[in-house]
Amino acid sequence: MDKNRKKNKKNKKWIAALVGTAVVLFVGSRIIAPKPVAYEAVEAKTEDIITWYSFAGNIEANSREVLLSDSPFTVGEIYVEVGDLVEEGTELLESGSEENPKSGIEGEITEVFVKENESVSPGTKLVSIVDYSALEVVVKVDEFELDAVTEGKEVVVRVNALNKDYKGTVESLSKEGTVMNGVTYFMAVVQLDYDDALKVGMSTEVTLLKEEVKGAVTLPMTAIKFHDDNTPYVLKMGPEGTTVKRHEENLSH
Repeated sequence: MDKNRKKNKKNKKWIAALVGTAVVLFVGSRIIAPKPVAYEAVEAKTEDIITWYSFAGNIEANSREVLLSDSPFTVGEIYVEVGDLVEEGTELLESGSEENPKSGIEGEITEVFVKENESVSPGTKLVSIVDYSALEVVVKVDEFELDAVTEGKEVVVRVNALNKDYKGTVESLSKEGTVMNGVTYFMAVVQLDYDDALKVGMSTEVTLLKEEVKGAVTLPMTAIKFHDDNTPYVLKMGPEGTTVKRHEENLSH
């Protein structure tokens, strides 16, 4: 009788062990087996890819003059007023000497600093002139981008206030750099074609071509994932709803 009970207990233990093993195997297989992954499908497209260098700057006048007195005199008649357009060599006011002060450039009178019958000493400001027909943009260029910004190169100048693009040309590049926060910058001057809508001080964005690829296979950035080492991959639908990784060298396949 005792022998039969011991035998039954032993058989029950074996059955329980077998059931437990079956449960573990079943659960493990469910965990290990690939599961369908829900994701949004996107379509690869063939497009041209263009990248640009971009620099910020403001419109400036590249030709301006502030006329100073070179000797003491009493101002006589003033021949110009603010807003007048003058040619180079135009007499500006009467100085009582054989030769009156003349404009050194062509441009617009922007300020008259003296009044008639006023006594002035050497070095006194008399008149300021700005040539608004010759405008430029001065931008800071990082030392690592100097190869791209060369004299004579055509650029696109975006004038934010006008929401308009203009053609420009790199006129010059400074020979000495300025260090700011550990980074060396060089100043590039971009010449602009005349447009009456352009005003000194307007903010601009100067761009020039960096790289261009024709007929590249493209995907939305949301479809591209990255490994810990920053190498890209995408997920493609595999058998039975599983996903398959396609790495950088296979992204177009």
